[in-house]
Amino acid sequence: MKLKSLLMGSAAALITVSVAQAADAVVAEPEPVDYVKVCDMYGAGFFYIPGTERCLKISGEFRIQYEATTTDDGVDETSSASPYWHARVNFDAREETDWGTLRTYIRMENQHQDSTSAIDSDNENAEFDVGVLDAYIELGGFSIGRRTSRVELTGLPGLMHDGSYFGGGRTMYMDYTFAANGLSVMGGVSIDNDNIPSSDEEESIDGYIRADYAGSMFNIGASYGHDTSAEEGAWGIYANVTPVDGLLVQGYYNSQADSTQFGGGGGDTQKYGLGASFNVTDEVLIAAGYFHNDVDGAELDGYSLGLNWNLASNLIVRLGYNFEESDASEVSDYRLRIQSNF
Repeated sequence: MKLKSLLMGSAAALITVSVAQAADAVVAEPEPVDYVKVCDMYGAGFFYIPGTERCLKISGEFRIQYEATTTDDGVDETSSASPYWHARVNFDAREETDWGTLRTYIRMENQHQDSTSAIDSDNENAEFDVGVLDAYIELGGFSIGRRTSRVELTGLPGLMHDGSYFGGGRTMYMDYTFAANGLSVMGGVSIDNDNIPSSDEEESIDGYIRADYAGSMFNIGASYGHDTSAEEGAWGIYANVTPVDGLLVQGYYNSQADSTQFGGGGGDTQKYGLGASFNVTDEVLIAAGYFHNDVDGAELDGYSLGLNWNLASNLIVRLGYNFEESDASEVSDYRLRIQSNF
């Protein structure tokens, strides 16, 4: 009887200890969620990367385009038409440091074209793998990486030339920009600015300088770049004027002497253009422009017409007509583009 009582007492003691330990056990609770927060320091679209003080903006565009082209060389007249799509994604990361704003920018693109047209007259079913088109780092006024020519000042936005005042081929570069009271002055160097794999010119380090001024009714700028391998230079000027609300008048001129600063094939080149755009309404813009290119005496003249309709806040329908005339041929090009931005 005593043994039975002893065993029952021991079991009760073990149960009591187990219950006490269970009551003292720590129950793991989920970590609090670190929600994405808006970063308004650098403008719309930026958000804080969770767990960091760095802000990120992801933007881009996707466009579907249909193009019809007619070429007349004085003997035969040929026509072609093709659909084309283009996708772009931009990553823009920024944060503040003791040295100023640190920025890392990457642009990735891909495009496809189903048949020969004026967009890519040398390739059928041309498709380009996703690649990094631009990539650079900025800290304060310093910038280093790969992007378009910092010298060429061409392009009339709104006319579907898909360019801007930073035209030309892409190259590795390093420069510094000083900006104050609407004036910015940039100076730097680029590596192998020739940008031509088949060129006999050696890789070189080419210097350049550029100045821009932004006023209340106009923007003006000028640039100069020296091609050390060709021992020649290139320079350009541009001006944008807004005489009245909604009307923008633009002009540019570029000249190079046997240089490849513009990312092209070198040679003695002069380029100039004049254009204007007008906002008919908040959603509709019309544009027209004239341009002239002269490369080693081979001249090309052309004009463009454009209609841009903002169908929605991030959906644009664009109609364009482009005509080019040279000693060899006349080319008429019609384009319809639907583009969504994000």
